[in-house]
Amino acid sequence: MAAIAVSSAQQVAPGEKKVWDGVYTAAQAARGKPRFEASCSRCHNIALAGSERGPALKGSAFWSKWENESLGGLYTVIRDTMPRDGGASVVSDEIKTDILAYILSVSGMPAGNDELKVDLRALDGIKIAKKTVWDGVFTAVQADRGKENYLSGRCGGCHKLDLTGDRGPALKGEDFIAHWENGSVVTLFDKIRETMPQNSPNDVTEDAKADIVAYLLQANGFPAGKTELRADAESLGIVDIVRKGQSNTIANFSLVQVVGCLTQGSNNAWTLTSTSDPVLTRDEEPNAAALKTAQNKALGSQTFHLVSVVPFKPEGHKGQKMEARGLLYKDQNDALLNLTSLQMLGASCGS
Repeated sequence: MAAIAVSSAQQVAPGEKKVWDGVYTAAQAARGKPRFEASCSRCHNIALAGSERGPALKGSAFWSKWENESLGGLYTVIRDTMPRDGGASVVSDEIKTDILAYILSVSGMPAGNDELKVDLRALDGIKIAKKTVWDGVFTAVQADRGKENYLSGRCGGCHKLDLTGDRGPALKGEDFIAHWENGSVVTLFDKIRETMPQNSPNDVTEDAKADIVAYLLQANGFPAGKTELRADAESLGIVDIVRKGQSNTIANFSLVQVVGCLTQGSNNAWTLTSTSDPVLTRDEEPNAAALKTAQNKALGSQTFHLVSVVPFKPEGHKGQKMEARGLLYKDQNDALLNLTSLQMLGASCGS
């Protein structure tokens, strides 16, 4: 069985905390909620989903901006520039730490015993990092339910009862890890949700499919924890699958999928702007289920220059939200995507 652990890119230095370590209290987040709604929701939306006036403070757009930064960096932006329309000094620094606690709570980061303080050095020591499957993201009880659902359902007919694969691929071991590594758990869940069982995916509820994902993670050697996997894209999208001893950064010339806004530059050059983080894929073109999932994927903050774009007739999709696949190349100066597919998701980038 393949062993997997936290990637080197996500390892935390000795003495450094992560936002998952209980760095605020429930009472502080409760204080921050009405203060956020009064001072911040006009721009960032009451549900933190963002608007034309301000970015989202949860979900993939938030993670694309702040992943691997310190909590001190986020606090400094809030302290020095927010709210924009009322002057940064209108809201006290103490209230802004309460608002920060509320933002963390909305993304499911657990409360602890100590409040966030107006102490930039301490906040700089707290890393905004995604979870990995090594962090105990499901419970043993949930995995047991998932095993029962797997064994009593139709899964074994294609994947065998022992998960070793038959008409369908293996769901444990090296082949499974090689297929899903460097992506998030939501990609695995979406595959099961949209296409399994074949020809009748609605026969099994989404909650039951989340339980099956928990069972698959357990079968591949990942540890159980204290909280269950939830059947929603936001919580599953911040749990990465990574191989032991390797970074979860994607190597150059890998085939990836991204979602972004198609923009035309000078000299008929085309780029994807506000692009989501690249995700490994084995399919050069998406199927209908993959496009349906991509439609709900939030935009991000990356930009990719497109290569071999002419066959996809980009002129008809300028300004639209697109799903793109291709070979990735990144260096210190540029990020390129040599296209294998370019598909429209929405008539505009706001759709």
